[in-house]
Amino acid sequence: MRDEPYRWIEAIQDRRDYIEDQLRVGSPVVGLTYNEGMVLLTIGRGQRKIFEVHDRIALSAIGHPADIERLRMLVTDTASVQGFQNATEDVNLHRLTNFVLAHTFKQAFESIVGEAYIIKMLLAELGRTSEHNRFTGINYDGNVRTDAGFSVIGGTESIETGMQNYLTAAPVDADRDLTAAIRLGLEAWAIGRELSSREPEDTESEEAQIDTEQMHEIIAVAREDGEIEAGVLETTQHGTSKFRLLSVREIETALS
Repeated sequence: MRDEPYRWIEAIQDRRDYIEDQLRVGSPVVGLTYNEGMVLLTIGRGQRKIFEVHDRIALSAIGHPADIERLRMLVTDTASVQGFQNATEDVNLHRLTNFVLAHTFKQAFESIVGEAYIIKMLLAELGRTSEHNRFTGINYDGNVRTDAGFSVIGGTESIETGMQNYLTAAPVDADRDLTAAIRLGLEAWAIGRELSSREPEDTESEEAQIDTEQMHEIIAVAREDGEIEAGVLETTQHGTSKFRLLSVREIETALS
């Protein structure tokens, strides 16, 4: 098909449309920094979505559960092997993203005769100092985006833009604690959830109409058949691993 470039381009676009249609209904994921580290959060329906990759690296994803698990195991196993063969300090997000995940995503997406991964992934790396904290988002086509203070993944680009706009407009607080980060993250999640329920042509024009009361209503409805899941990378954690999942009590305290 590559000998007929127009057919190949058309096939790529069809594949892109199909994947985004599948991803659109996925529960968004929000990543934020706070004064003691980084948090990834979402609202799911029973299936875990936030995982540790290595001591200072965590991930979450939206998409087909089988694809998420396959790629999670790929990056986790690669990190373990690199840490064993070299040193723990040699395992970093840049290497895992650019030499393992992005290449795998891109190759699968552009191989029209094979199956593409229905997935978007968000990874967080806790730096030795707060200035080196990094979020990296990987699109299903292998495109990589790196952010410092926050990052999101949603079913489509317009959904992500709505969430990013809200977080960009939020007051910058160097002393933001975990409770404030959870609340802000859930509000951004609610925007993504609302936009994902609208027609594609309406997601940009109506995003500003979502107020705080609506956000809280969206969160409350989502919690009726789902639960908040949040994982943190904390500088205060003892030992080499800085990752832990938040307990139900910690989340409820933040919401109260």
